[in-house]
Amino acid sequence: MNLILISMGVLGVTALVAAILLYFVSQFFKVEEDPRIDLVQAVLPGANCGGCGFAGCRNFAEACVKAGNTEGLACPVGGEPTMEEVKKILTPAAADESAAPAAQEGDKKGFDPAIAAKIKALATPRATFPNLIAMVHN
Repeated sequence: MNLILISMGVLGVTALVAAILLYFVSQFFKVEEDPRIDLVQAVLPGANCGGCGFAGCRNFAEACVKAGNTEGLACPVGGEPTMEEVKKILTPAAADESAAPAAQEGDKKGFDPAIAAKIKALATPRATFPNLIAMVHN
C-alpha cells in the first residue's frame, strides 16, 4: 500500500513540475499577433477558395492587415460589400474626430462598434445558421 502511495506522490509532483515548466516555456515563446487579423478574418466569407491569390482567408486577412489598406487586394467570393467591411476595420475610425466621440483612456481606437458587435454575435455558441444569414444581410 505504501508503495502505491509513494508512486502516486512522485507521479503527482512530476506532473506539477512539468505543468509549471510548460507554462513558463509557453510564456517565453508566446507570439503577439495583431488583433485586426481576427477581425478581418471574421468578416471574410471563409470559403478558403484561393480566388484572391492567397492560400486561404487567414492568409488574405494577414496580407490586408500587413498592407494597412485593401489596394490591390480583393475577395471575389465576398465581393465589394466584404471589402468595404475590411476597409472599415483597417481604417481608424478615430481619424474623423468630429463624427466620433472622444476616446476614453484605454479604449481601442480604430474599430467600428457595429463590426465588433457582429463579430461578437458570430462568436457566440448560440449563433445558428438562420441568425448568421440575418446578420450578414443587415
